[in-house]
Amino acid sequence: MIPRLVSSTPATRRAACTRPTSTGTTYASDPTTGYVYASDGSGGLYAADPSSGTSFAADPTTGVLYAADPAGGVYAADPTTGTTIAMVPSTGLIHAADALGGLYSADPSTGTTYAADPTTGALYAADALGVVYAADPSTGTSFASDPSTGVVYASDASGAVYAADPTSGATYASDPATGVVYAADPVTGSVYAADPTSGAVWQLA
Repeated sequence: MIPRLVSSTPATRRAACTRPTSTGTTYASDPTTGYVYASDGSGGLYAADPSSGTSFAADPTTGVLYAADPAGGVYAADPTTGTTIAMVPSTGLIHAADALGGLYSADPSTGTTYAADPTTGALYAADALGVVYAADPSTGTSFASDPSTGVVYASDASGAVYAADPTSGATYASDPATGVVYAADPVTGSVYAADPTSGAVWQLA
């Protein structure tokens, strides 16, 4: 008996008639700009710029806009709060700006954060040890606070340096013109001065 060949046509037809599951995603492309657009079933919107390799996304729930470039930079903008955020992969720094013009940066490698006040021009920083710094460019004054000791430091435009120890209440100052260092003891009310050049020490009161 000669074997009878079985046609594969029905199986082929069945495979061809199988319909993919719908995801609700739609696509569009703009031949003028080359941009490719997509939207998913949840209302999320996406776009890609083939010329620059930059991709964009919008979250319909929060309204937040996102972008990512081929270099690894990631950006976000929240229209509700007016806040924008950027991450620069070459430096690892994270930058942010708020609706009032305040600028912020964070360095994950050192744990240091920075801030700038657009109203006063004051600059602030805090390191991983909790030391806080501030600088006022309008007056040339800068400050630092050490949380481990509680001592607060300051310097003015003339180069004079000041320190205050909240534990003992003692205050210190240095005169950049003469190099003389002064100290005040709140317990005795005495004021002392020391000349680092000659080594002389005086009790002023």
